[in-house]
Amino acid sequence: MSQTKTATLTEIFSEVLANLAFMFTDDDQADVGAGDVWLETTIGYEGPCRGELCFRCPRDFTRQLAANLLGIDVEHEEATHKSEDAVKEFMNIVCGQLVTTLHGAQAVFNLTIPQCRELAETPNLDVEDDPRISTLSVNGSRIQLVYRADEDIEPTS
Repeated sequence: MSQTKTATLTEIFSEVLANLAFMFTDDDQADVGAGDVWLETTIGYEGPCRGELCFRCPRDFTRQLAANLLGIDVEHEEATHKSEDAVKEFMNIVCGQLVTTLHGAQAVFNLTIPQCRELAETPNLDVEDDPRISTLSVNGSRIQLVYRADEDIEPTS
């Protein structure tokens, strides 16, 4: 079941990215820069069931996302300043779309506040045997999506 939900997440992510930020996923296996700083943005939902989405990407990707969302040049300082807010808002939209697609519009869900953190190292982008993980290329950047459902989420105390 996680594999189907991950495929749905990948489709929704790609659609929202294209429609909102005019960025497109492709099949290229873009190279990962050796000095790239990676961020992980996490958002969850709770209601009749729970789920969590993680989006891992290079910091440069978040600048491009912010620039496209704001309609400014990627070199503009505002793109850097707003990059984390942009990726959090973007994942808020993706999570809302995913919840509606998976569970319908009638059930009530609460979304958590998106959190963004810097990763200590580049994530493993070559994972092929984990149905919860999807690695994509977007405009020359490798990115990774992780979907965890009820059974994959550790209980909170």
